[in-house]
Amino acid sequence: MSNFLLQYSMFHDVFFPAQDSKAEGGSQDLSLRRSVTFFPNPKLDLAKANLAVFDLETTGLDSDSDRIVEIGALKICNGKVLGEFETLVDPQRDFPIEAQKVSGITPDMLVGKPNIAEVLPDFLKFIDGCILVAHNASFDMSFIRNNANRLGIDLQWPSFCTLKLARELLPDLERKTLDVLAEHYGLSFEARHRSIGDVKVTVGVLEQLMQNEGSYLSSWKDMEPFWV
Repeated sequence: MSNFLLQYSMFHDVFFPAQDSKAEGGSQDLSLRRSVTFFPNPKLDLAKANLAVFDLETTGLDSDSDRIVEIGALKICNGKVLGEFETLVDPQRDFPIEAQKVSGITPDMLVGKPNIAEVLPDFLKFIDGCILVAHNASFDMSFIRNNANRLGIDLQWPSFCTLKLARELLPDLERKTLDVLAEHYGLSFEARHRSIGDVKVTVGVLEQLMQNEGSYLSSWKDMEPFWV
């Protein structure tokens, strides 16, 4: 549609060598790479935008050396849930006990689960045409981008951060963790530190922020201070 504000091209038709499925994370030495991109029109009305609110659980905090063990996401538009994505991921490496205690995910739960080379293409299909949203999005986006890079994908994807949004819109709230924001807005967790549980609360926080303190934010351009 010529008047459709969302202009993007997801997969560029660039051919590249097949990856060795046994190699963790794929090859870093691809002679040709894929470009996966999405560029929303700055005038895009956020009420009409598809958003993919997502959360990761990982083996640690370093997106270079640690790996993803769970991805959860909800696709929403104007308050309506359009789809759900949830999967455990085999990190193909040790899973430190400290990280297990945070999420409650244990190595036996990951046996037989797909690795990131299998999961990431499905996740990219799920988010096609969506703006990504996460709480502390710089953390989650660094893992997504680094894993994409290891798989030979140059990922340029729009995202914004509900933590940044809360810092701007709730200056009097001492802390802006997801737990504190959930309490502030009277939200409850189905499962804290499991991806889809955290995603559902992030969706609730986002809706409250945008309907109340952030009601003046109407376009994608308005969200620029919160981009990641």
